[in-house]
Amino acid sequence: MVDNSRFTFTPVRAALCYLLAALIFTWPLALGLTRDIPWDLGDSLLNLWILGWDADHLVRFLGGDFGAMNGFWNANIFYPEPLTLAYSEHLFAQAVQILPVYALTHNLILCYNLLFLSTFVLSGLGVFLFVREVSGSARAAFVAGLIYAFAPIRVPQFAHLQVISSQWMPFALYGLRRYFDTRRTKPLAGAAAALIAQNLSCGYFLLFFAPFVVLYVLFEMATRKLFRDMRVWAAMTATAGVVFAVTLPFLLPYVELRRLGFPPRDLAEVEGYSADVYSYWTAAPELRLWGKIIRALPKPEGDLFPSITALALGMVGLMAGVRSAWKGTSGQPAAVNPGLRPLVYALVAACAIYTILVLIVLFERGFSHIGPLPVAARNLGRTVEVLAIALAALLTVSPRARALLREWLRTVSGFAIFATLAAIAMSLGPEVHSLGREVSGTGPYSVFYWHVPGYDGLRVPARFAMLVMLFLSIAAGFGALQIERYFRRGGLVVLLFGSLAVAESFAAPIGMNGTAPPPVGNYANPPARMFTGDQIPPVYKFLKAQPAPGTVVVEFPLGEWAYELSYVYYSTTHWHPLINGYSGTFPLSYTLRAGLLRRPEENPEAAWRTLADSGATHAVVHANFYSDNGGNTVSDWLSAHGARLVGTFEGDKVFQLYAH
Repeated sequence: MVDNSRFTFTPVRAALCYLLAALIFTWPLALGLTRDIPWDLGDSLLNLWILGWDADHLVRFLGGDFGAMNGFWNANIFYPEPLTLAYSEHLFAQAVQILPVYALTHNLILCYNLLFLSTFVLSGLGVFLFVREVSGSARAAFVAGLIYAFAPIRVPQFAHLQVISSQWMPFALYGLRRYFDTRRTKPLAGAAAALIAQNLSCGYFLLFFAPFVVLYVLFEMATRKLFRDMRVWAAMTATAGVVFAVTLPFLLPYVELRRLGFPPRDLAEVEGYSADVYSYWTAAPELRLWGKIIRALPKPEGDLFPSITALALGMVGLMAGVRSAWKGTSGQPAAVNPGLRPLVYALVAACAIYTILVLIVLFERGFSHIGPLPVAARNLGRTVEVLAIALAALLTVSPRARALLREWLRTVSGFAIFATLAAIAMSLGPEVHSLGREVSGTGPYSVFYWHVPGYDGLRVPARFAMLVMLFLSIAAGFGALQIERYFRRGGLVVLLFGSLAVAESFAAPIGMNGTAPPPVGNYANPPARMFTGDQIPPVYKFLKAQPAPGTVVVEFPLGEWAYELSYVYYSTTHWHPLINGYSGTFPLSYTLRAGLLRRPEENPEAAWRTLADSGATHAVVHANFYSDNGGNTVSDWLSAHGARLVGTFEGDKVFQLYAH
């Protein structure tokens, strides 16, 4: 059904609506685009530094300095360790996005905020285009875009730009769909570009999304009976080759780090950052509507509540798809032999009972009742095995059951529901837990952790929830389509559902420039905000004037992340090598050095030898970061060992450690 109403959403109109919604959703960010950082001054500062490092190298390269990309991966933190950019996400795609703004303004906060807002607009637009293509309804597609762009999971991830940069996945699906509809090269090239952009935006989604892309391509080929079309196979192979060739250079530094001794993520750590079944009934506390109500199991990275609206519309889409498939199989016999009808009914009952048992294992404590009968169910794997056997037997003896499953899986809504369930299963991690108790010693994620390269380097399987929201939003689009078709003023009802979806995720006014409490010990509050341009602290202007190469900086206090993040951010002013650092992992050299330099007065000679061996030429002491006389203590220690005071700037002292 094509939307032929007087007003309909075009891509431009949809994008403008998503932009307006994003400005309201992230209020008051719009008032401080050039100076404020949304959410907190934690990982956001790391991402600002990464963007600055990338953009600075790209601007110099495009300006004619063709050697600028040499040493690109050897970023200036954790000196003298190599490949320090690869300690976290490289954000190369985001750096390309901001390049014109950065070249004109060099205001990293403005660049970051424009990127931040663009993730909402582009996520919504990508889903809009795909759902409009497969459903024919612009209104249903617009609502699907709202559900994905403003999913509740985005709110607790506001400080993780790489996680909310999930906007290219629906564009990849859209390009693939257009290719299969038209067999033209242009949309396939667009799909390849979207995949490359997504791969270079977030390492998590590079690995998480790839299996679903393969499944979607196979789905399209199966439904169109293209498995024998060599031209399609050639196009898919060429596209995969291009995507792999462009992505590979950005993977090799991570492989090299592993060779240099950086270990995989510990399995226990991965399990700690996996979703619990009840994570999907746990809303972020910042949500105005549900934040104090739906809090089943708070845990790190566990606020995965998808919204009532998404669940309701997704269920409508599921039921409509099954109903349509059932009608399409009316001519099929229930059993291969009339005498097997009782067996078919028994197998249907068994499938229903064991589906209920799976839910009991997942949501109860292993013991429940069906009517007056007590039912014990504790092992998820065994229960799923019995369900699979019953389902396989049903499909064997019932042509109509086979036809029903085949017809349903041939629909995009069927694929979306299947992908949603698969992504949920993967998000649960190597072991499946429900309300904190183990219900299965092995989850599907464990296969990938042990056997697929790269998965053992990822810490947070729960981030599969972003794919859950992608596919659930597509299924919800088909639910919205049913409402639009079968209800009077269905278009208005659908738009009301879209408004409800945004309201369920609403957290405005969101926090800005949030800071952590001071570290334990003699420390003052971390800096309350970051500055750009002429407002940066004068000590960093002084450092910028020092010769490069030849200047290596160390800043005190050292070893406390709340301050290390500010040093890393302000190093974008001077780009000198920095002994300090903060990232997704820490080298052993930094950990050992911090053990002595965190409080150098406790072992002054060993601390000095460590500092001398580091290669630092200038030390900055931030007296205002200490709550007692700690700054003077560090300054006296430096002076006692021959360091020369060369500048004092608003409480910050700069010492030269070696004469040039």
